[in-house]
Amino acid sequence: MQLKDAIILLVDDEPDLRTIIAEWFRREGCHVLVAEDGVQALSIISTNQVDVVVSDVRMPVMDGITLLKKIKASGYKSSVMFVSGFTDVIKPRESYDLGVEAVMSKPVDRRHLVAAVTRILAERDELWRFPPGEKAQAILDATFDSLAAALGQGLLKLGRGGLCIHSTRKLAEGPVDLVLDFKVEKRRVTGQGIVRWIASSEAEIGVEITYIDDHNRAWILSLTAPNKSVSFIPRTTAVAIAPALGAGG
Repeated sequence: MQLKDAIILLVDDEPDLRTIIAEWFRREGCHVLVAEDGVQALSIISTNQVDVVVSDVRMPVMDGITLLKKIKASGYKSSVMFVSGFTDVIKPRESYDLGVEAVMSKPVDRRHLVAAVTRILAERDELWRFPPGEKAQAILDATFDSLAAALGQGLLKLGRGGLCIHSTRKLAEGPVDLVLDFKVEKRRVTGQGIVRWIASSEAEIGVEITYIDDHNRAWILSLTAPNKSVSFIPRTTAVAIAPALGAGG
């Protein structure tokens, strides 16, 4: 979907900020709805088609996290992103697992916010078709016997927009090149992603996918498109004990 065709719901208890951000999206041609808390937002979503909810986290009456959970539990198709000034309240690992598709800190930059919503609206096949402009400075590579083994052994878990991988690789948050080998399938998946969170104590890394090579894109899409999980990026591979992977396996 094009940004100009989208219906955006802005949820924030700060009137001035609501006005400013609403105007940003109206300039892009969006139809903008506003709410001052989660209760108002749910009422609007129940009677309107909303494509993306841009929500604060800490709000009276109903906070953003509760709003997110209720949106997902109710089966509404609205995508959700958080814009928050309280980093102690919202943790990326939990947020992406609950279904958030982007997390941004206040004060927010207009261009970055508009770009984030544009990505959320894009179809995965189109979004993952072209490498991002920002060059990655690190590589996340791993070798698996097969996809089934990787999933069964808790080395890999796929969400709607990214993956959680069990790895001892020392990385920082930010762009990363992906090189994933699956021996049985004879597939070497290359691409790029953004490391959104790192759980060093559990040797797990959460990565949003931004690009997949032409040969493997349809295969990865076939694995993520039917994913019924709420998670955008899974919080964990959900296996208590699994061998650690480093570079190359």
